[in-house]
Amino acid sequence: MGLMVPGQAFNPPVTSEEKTKYEELSSKLLKLGAAASFSFSARERLQNKILKDLDELVTVVSAGDNESTTGMAVADDTARVLRSLMSNVIRNPFEVKFRTIKLDNKVIAAKVAKYAPCLSILRSIGFAQDGESILTVAKGKKVVNIAPFVTGRDMIDKWIDKNRYKIAAANRKRKDEIERVRLAVESEQIAKNEADFSEPEKIEDEANTICRMKVRVEGKKKIHDIICEEDNSLTDLLAKLPFSIEDDEIVQFTCAAKRLIVKSTDNETMQKTLAQLNLTPTASIVLKIGEGRTDFSKGSLAERASSTQKKKTGSHSMHSIGLYAKDDGNKAEMFDGGGGVMYEHDISDDEGENEERNIEEHAPDEEMANDDDDDDDDASNNSD
Repeated sequence: MGLMVPGQAFNPPVTSEEKTKYEELSSKLLKLGAAASFSFSARERLQNKILKDLDELVTVVSAGDNESTTGMAVADDTARVLRSLMSNVIRNPFEVKFRTIKLDNKVIAAKVAKYAPCLSILRSIGFAQDGESILTVAKGKKVVNIAPFVTGRDMIDKWIDKNRYKIAAANRKRKDEIERVRLAVESEQIAKNEADFSEPEKIEDEANTICRMKVRVEGKKKIHDIICEEDNSLTDLLAKLPFSIEDDEIVQFTCAAKRLIVKSTDNETMQKTLAQLNLTPTASIVLKIGEGRTDFSKGSLAERASSTQKKKTGSHSMHSIGLYAKDDGNKAEMFDGGGGVMYEHDISDDEGENEERNIEEHAPDEEMANDDDDDDDDASNNSD
């Protein structure tokens, strides 16, 4: 038998899954037995005492540690530690190590041992003093009655749920205070570090006088990178080009970003420095070499007009035949052979009409010419 007897071997042996099920069943039976042995009046008295001690804990924390605004948050942390101690015993009622609390533990000393209401709650659920810094429950027994622990844990859960809004507000205030202290410490540290450092000497940057020109010839894609000084002129830039330009050719400098257009014939502007022309520290310039084309293509409207005039001539016609009834309101007469009227329309363009008109005009002249030829032939015959 291993049921309700921890540490005993099962006979016959069982698997690990079956052993886990037996442990769960033992825990349930233990809870039922503990609840049956814990009277209703004892449970009521314990519930009232725990609630009173928790409220007193808030007062003690707020007054003793000068934390009037964050006392609820500290009390919430302490209550959760108490709840963890109770849950360990409930889950492991046969383990002796969970029935012992060392008050000199770092966490226990900071959040439990320093507050009298917390020690009162632990004593009310069965813990007793065992030495100067140790609390134990059910010492020398194989199992502990977990009924008071279950009641104490339930009351802590109810108290946390009841004061959840106050706890949330206190946690926010505590977080803000911690952040405020951190910022104050950082500010002091920064001020201390700034006092230790002297202002560094300013080092003149020799490269701030260099200008990089990106030059492209109009109609070409290649870009030439030319390094100049800010006191160089456009004439100097022209001399640094990697290709040759004839002396009689006119060169136009265009910088769209600076809205600059300069021709090489403008000697005054060509002698100005790149800094004066605001082409520093870098600029993109397009060069137009020569005067360029003087003929300009026609606009789109002119091109369309000329293309319209060059359309291929020809005759175009459209015929339309329709049947109309005598009575406009009765269209059925068109299908039964009634007295409808048929109209035919012939629509032709001007080109066809002009051609026909020209043919008709030249036709009489040709007939007269033919008649004159016949008369001449007859006269010649008679003379012969």
